[in-house]
Amino acid sequence: MNMDRGIVNRALLDVGEHPLSDGDVRDKNTAYRSCKEYYIDTFLEALSEVEWTGGRKRAKLVRTGRPVLPDERFPFAYDMPFDCARPVESQNNEFFLVEDRIIYTDVPDAELLYVSDGKILRPVAAVSAGRPGDVPDMEYLSAGPPGTQPEVTLRAGKPADILAAFPEDPEPADDFPDYRRLEYEPKFYEYIERMLAAKLSMKMTDQPALHVQLLQEAMLVRQEAVKASKSRRAAKPEPKRWWTEEIFGC
Repeated sequence: MNMDRGIVNRALLDVGEHPLSDGDVRDKNTAYRSCKEYYIDTFLEALSEVEWTGGRKRAKLVRTGRPVLPDERFPFAYDMPFDCARPVESQNNEFFLVEDRIIYTDVPDAELLYVSDGKILRPVAAVSAGRPGDVPDMEYLSAGPPGTQPEVTLRAGKPADILAAFPEDPEPADDFPDYRRLEYEPKFYEYIERMLAAKLSMKMTDQPALHVQLLQEAMLVRQEAVKASKSRRAAKPEPKRWWTEEIFGC
């Protein structure tokens, strides 16, 4: 995924700075690096704050392998999808609880509707366990399309020997190679523009009042998006009641 140059340049103009030129992007100068850093932070923050209508996915959840405390109210614990920025609802509007990217529920085969950030699982090139008994140091393992084998290479030797055997990664073609571009609604991009401008104003100007103004404008956009999300929820059926509520009426 690349930065949206239109959003970035409008944010720069909002704070009285020159928009990014092709030369800035090619040379990866200070202005480009600042915009790139603030862009991805703002992008991920915005996705986690509102149940946006765009970028939604539905997936069957996988039981977690992490140690969890047993709870009779939530007997099933699932890992949150790796690309989940914000959960929206379960398949039949069942109740669920989220803690440390683990989803707790009383549903044995849960599905989740969520807002995706477009994160991509990249194949692992090498796995090193470090000292005997250590857990292999890898973030994820992807087998690619169904039926293919994981792209994993195991080599003997010390970590330094293993790393020396692999060539350096080529320069990525995209600004953010770990994310793919998804389509979100116009309000999402408007919110990003305002929040990005507010952050850039703190770095590039000495005008605290401008920062406050831009932040207030961003909060108004966010408030509108939250209201729209609540309106959509109001039109959905109520979640099913717990069996204790059905029996005791509480």
